[in-house]
Amino acid sequence: MGKAILAMIVTVIVGFMSSAIFANWVNAPEWGIVLAIAVMGGFIIYFNDKKK
Repeated sequence: MGKAILAMIVTVIVGFMSSAIFANWVNAPEWGIVLAIAVMGGFIIYFNDKKK
């Protein structure tokens, strides 16, 4: 359960920070959402591979 909470917190932080950066840099705040989903997908694949 701790890993899931850590993954959620990291994903929210990455999404928030990248949204703020991309909104100012290239005027595309939706890239933050895409990056947050990619980070969560990476966590899912990493934790599933670690179980085997």
